[in-house]
Amino acid sequence: LRMSSSSMKDEGKDELGPLHPIPAKRVKNMDEFITFGWYTVMILIVAEFLCLSTLSNMVYMVFSGANPTVNGCGEVLFIENNCDRLKALMNTGCKPNLTYQFYSVNVEFSYLCEEGKVIKNSISLQMAAVLVGACVFGQSSDHFGRRLVLIIGLLGSALFSFFTALSPNLLWFNVFRVLAGLFTGGISVVQGVYLVENVPRKQRMLINTIITWSPNFIIYPIIAYYSYTWRNLAYASTVINVIGVIAIVFCYESPRFLIQKGKIDEAREVLASIRRRNGDSCEIRASEIEEMLIHEQDQYERIHSRTKKHTFVDILNTCKMLKWTSTLCFGLIVTSLVNYGILFNMENLSGSLYLNNIFFGIIRWAMNISVGILDYFIEKMGRKMLNSMAEIFNICCLLLISFLFYYNLSTEYSSLIRISSISATAMCAQVYIAKFMTATELYPTSVRNLGCSALSMSSRIGTILGPPLFYLGDLHSSYPYLALSLLVLIDFLAFSFNLPETKGMLLENHLPPRDKRKMSIIDRRTSVVE
Repeated sequence: LRMSSSSMKDEGKDELGPLHPIPAKRVKNMDEFITFGWYTVMILIVAEFLCLSTLSNMVYMVFSGANPTVNGCGEVLFIENNCDRLKALMNTGCKPNLTYQFYSVNVEFSYLCEEGKVIKNSISLQMAAVLVGACVFGQSSDHFGRRLVLIIGLLGSALFSFFTALSPNLLWFNVFRVLAGLFTGGISVVQGVYLVENVPRKQRMLINTIITWSPNFIIYPIIAYYSYTWRNLAYASTVINVIGVIAIVFCYESPRFLIQKGKIDEAREVLASIRRRNGDSCEIRASEIEEMLIHEQDQYERIHSRTKKHTFVDILNTCKMLKWTSTLCFGLIVTSLVNYGILFNMENLSGSLYLNNIFFGIIRWAMNISVGILDYFIEKMGRKMLNSMAEIFNICCLLLISFLFYYNLSTEYSSLIRISSISATAMCAQVYIAKFMTATELYPTSVRNLGCSALSMSSRIGTILGPPLFYLGDLHSSYPYLALSLLVLIDFLAFSFNLPETKGMLLENHLPPRDKRKMSIIDRRTSVVE
């Protein structure tokens, strides 16, 4: 019997498979389904209040811990801020004559001159609490979800900001500020991850440069100006946190987190709700999302069937991840030393405390927007180039300030020192963005918050050590700035040589299987994560 060629071809397919194998259809990544819409706008509103909440607690002591100027004691007037005579005169019962721009804790509780260092040390204590909060809440958000942890953080921060305003003395003030710091640390480490996981990949950098601390550095000094006292400013922080809770209630848990935890049905519902809010009714997209969810469920079952919960060890378990994490952590310590060391000594700069902070916010936000636009339109404007440009600029500013102090030109060029200091702290924002964006794009979803938590804790170490670092100024005014310029140089070199460019990378969801991770340590082969 003769058979037609088409029949032979069909029979061959049935028995032996296709003569020309068809390539497997690529399953789309979660990033390819996140589009800009009304839900994204809601996420941005939440992100703004999260930023303002965090900043209102982190920068609270810039105003509430500001040193007043001592003009005299009783009828005795000082030609200059003469602290040596003040203590002896106060023993006679006279009342200090003070000039201040903000009614700080120093003023109300009479921590003046050298005793003002007690307040600076309390700042380090509060920042240590932020570090602990970053550690605890960062790991909790990888187990219980980003949204829940953010709500708890905002509620805790609101509660203890309220109690701060009722503090009868410095002891209770420090207790409540430490407790508020714990919750602030949790918000600070989770907010960035929640934002990145909910915004489109192409606009990721642009959004992170607009919705950030920078515009809030313009808003917060205005709030401080009208608050005027540290108690009213604490009440203002309470209101900000409560508004943040109300806003986030209208948002969903990160669908990427739900997928990573194997909660596929819940992720399906969240994605459908987001699509409805965005007005997306495309059936083809719906079927592609379903394919992606089925693929992710299979991957989850394959990878997590015999694995334990992730810990900080998992961000150090390959040679490359160890190098990435150590480089980023060192860089965040250095950046916070520069940023908070200068910021918490802002009252020593010439000019208005409020205007200096507003100018700082304007410069910082203008830089952010410029960087975001450049990143969006210029392909080669990546994370490494941004970090390099920002840190070279900071090295120049810090060396200039060191030079002026070393040759006793600080009085004559006080305005130049003011501009250089504000510019250096403003440029730190770009360094933070470059490092945190690199981290969120390098680490898989399963350990992303652990990685960002490690970075946030490192940043808090710098925040803790920043104010005491300026005690080097007791030896010579140039020493703090000289030390900072050297550390920034080391960080610049480490970031340039140890980290890959991550711009445009698709976010991974899972770590590689444990056997492959061990292999990558032994022979340094490239793993799925790498």
